[in-house]
Amino acid sequence: MIQPNVRAALKHLDARYPDYLADLVALSRIPSISAAGFPPEEVRRSAEATAELMRRVGIENVQVLEVPGAHPYVYGDWLKKPGAPTILLYGHHDVQPAGRPEKWLSPAFEPTERGGRLYGRGTADDKAGVMAHVAAVASYLAATGELPCNVRFVIEGEEEIGSENLGQFLKLYRPQLDADYIVLSDTANFDTGVPALTYQLRGIVQVDVEVQGLAAPVHSGMWGGPVPDPVQVLCRLIADLTGPKGELNVPGLYKQVAKPGKKQLQRIRALPFDETKFKRDAGMMKGMSLAGEKGYSVYEKLWTRPSLTVIAFEARNIVGSSNQIIDSCRARLSMRIVPNMSPRTAGQLLVKKLITNPPHGIKVTAKVTGGTPWWTTDPEGPAFEAARRALKAGFGKETAMIGAGGSIGFVQPFADALGGAPCLLMGVEDPKCNAHSENESLHLGDWKKCMRSAVHLYDELARLGPAKRRR
Repeated sequence: MIQPNVRAALKHLDARYPDYLADLVALSRIPSISAAGFPPEEVRRSAEATAELMRRVGIENVQVLEVPGAHPYVYGDWLKKPGAPTILLYGHHDVQPAGRPEKWLSPAFEPTERGGRLYGRGTADDKAGVMAHVAAVASYLAATGELPCNVRFVIEGEEEIGSENLGQFLKLYRPQLDADYIVLSDTANFDTGVPALTYQLRGIVQVDVEVQGLAAPVHSGMWGGPVPDPVQVLCRLIADLTGPKGELNVPGLYKQVAKPGKKQLQRIRALPFDETKFKRDAGMMKGMSLAGEKGYSVYEKLWTRPSLTVIAFEARNIVGSSNQIIDSCRARLSMRIVPNMSPRTAGQLLVKKLITNPPHGIKVTAKVTGGTPWWTTDPEGPAFEAARRALKAGFGKETAMIGAGGSIGFVQPFADALGGAPCLLMGVEDPKCNAHSENESLHLGDWKKCMRSAVHLYDELARLGPAKRRR
């Protein structure tokens, strides 16, 4: 039986949906790219626009929070329910770079609706996640004048660059963050129309490698053959990082890798898998086969095994190139790590592999340039049961319990800071959303279901009362 205040909030949400969509479009027009080399003023403009929106819908004590040397966070709260639990709602307002403009079917920062999806950078990751909770809170306040629980918002401005100043943020603002439950809006659903709770995230470690063989480029006809080509050497080094069975060929790496527990394997193996659909959703070309370690299912590879990606490669542009052996080249490697793996140790092992005995004695330098730890939790107990009920009420389908191959640096530090508060990861993305790629998009039908789920979630968690945890 839906409670009257929940019904009123849902009715208001449905009536105001076009306005919330317009708010999302306005936020998504701001190119709040947090990566180095892009205007930091736009990230600040995004923070200020998010703060103004929160104030307008009735969220209180809204502030743009500053950390020296960091992009701004946004904070707001509503704390007028004595004795009720407090939920910390997390999202981020920064976005990835747009990528290749020619690959976008419509401009990255001109949100465009096509076929029930909203296309644009940040529409799914994560401005829609932020707006889902802003809209849910706004609907309660407008329809009933109150919330069933207390809420705090923390909207980060540098999640897409690894949350590198998060520790300093916690030191400066910890008194404003106390909560019984943490709800994150930055994860994916199992499929379009099928909600999910994420209980495990891979971590990440980034390594930059450079190969230098010559003082300057030389003529490939006069010197090609006996003189080693640094670009080919780098390609060989990268190719050698994968073994014959799809495993990472980095000595000592797998000594850190934890084996999934029996319950986790049962959850994974209970999930349906359609290889044809998976390939289509990933955009794989016709005739391609799947990769990764032999002996593991696709979901095990994605959620419980380390992986390696070349995310950047620099040598010489095709336009303007000439017949030369290039003197040096560089690559950026991104390794996803899993439980028990230390970002620092995994990165050092990768560096050691790259620089040990390079071909022809060529100069190879490598260094760890960033890292985010993995996170996992036991997805059992009253908070998770409440979240599953809320998602079922919003989507009309049972909730899938999943891991995720991506990383969110926020989760573990905040869970630790709040004494082990339950972390509920429920987002707005679907397999077709193309987050981090060109033509990122949001399924608008699912977005509305996520907003409705949030309305139910606040009521469900309010009924549980404050969480019992270590202090």
